[in-house]
Amino acid sequence: NILSHGYQGHTYIYDRNGQRLVIKAAMGWGLGKLIRRRMLYHEYRVYDRLSGIDGVPACHGFIQKLYLILEFVDGASIRHARIEDRDFFFRALRNLIKEIHAAGVAHGDLKKKDNILVVQGRDPCLIDFGVAVIKKKRFAPLNRYLYGLFQRFDYNAWAKFKYNRKFEDMSEEDRQYYHRTVIEKAAGWIKNNYTRAKRILTGK
Repeated sequence: NILSHGYQGHTYIYDRNGQRLVIKAAMGWGLGKLIRRRMLYHEYRVYDRLSGIDGVPACHGFIQKLYLILEFVDGASIRHARIEDRDFFFRALRNLIKEIHAAGVAHGDLKKKDNILVVQGRDPCLIDFGVAVIKKKRFAPLNRYLYGLFQRFDYNAWAKFKYNRKFEDMSEEDRQYYHRTVIEKAAGWIKNNYTRAKRILTGK
């Protein structure tokens, strides 16, 4: 069954003798397929780096350099999920983000709500590491810059979801994790002005 279509290709759910798996497949032809294969291989390397971390799906391999095989996690997107204990969940989510950072990975796309799952109404799980940055051990200034930037994206997304953008309610402890980047400020300015212009033009 097709679960979704994305820039990396198609995502399927596969049932193997009662075990459910997620399969990401690099589809298409020519250069497009080659790029998708490279992106899936990058994501495979991310999962390999994060192997054994609770809250990250287990990876079962990159078959024929075309199919990324992942554990299926039965959770709901934070967009729709009912969270039983918000304090517990967001503390666990912050700790999970810290743990992947300690392993040398910054997700970078947690602002997309579908990339954060709520398992059994309580536990966080992070998925879709397609644009994640892996911190290099050697001297690599651009990589270090992007890694630091993506770390800030991760924590900023966490703070936005925890406080539903009501930053005036943010505790002093949590303020240390929220620092808007220039990119986020510019995106916010564009979004606000677009919304304002649309209201003026439509009268709504």
